[in-house]
Amino acid sequence: MNSRDKEFIAEAYSLVVQIEDLIKRYNYEDKVMSAIMLGIIDVDWDSDIKPGEEVQLKSVFSYNLDSRGELEMVKDIMDSQFKDDESLDDILGDLGISLN
Repeated sequence: MNSRDKEFIAEAYSLVVQIEDLIKRYNYEDKVMSAIMLGIIDVDWDSDIKPGEEVQLKSVFSYNLDSRGELEMVKDIMDSQFKDDESLDDILGDLGISLN
């Protein structure tokens, strides 16, 4: 990981901490569902990557979830949003969540 990558990860971490602090400042720990994963793939793209070879991911994680069920819900929303052209309202409606 080069110095620019380290600077990026440090700044991203700082922003994640700000989000966590915002949730706490509003006392929204029980109202907010959040899951953040941000990472840099640390690989030399100029060299040949062999199948099965490990690639390093330098990452920052944060979550505000109460249960495995909430984690599964967030994963389902992200998976559906990534695969389909459905609107977020349609996806959330399928999970029993309304944005209204």
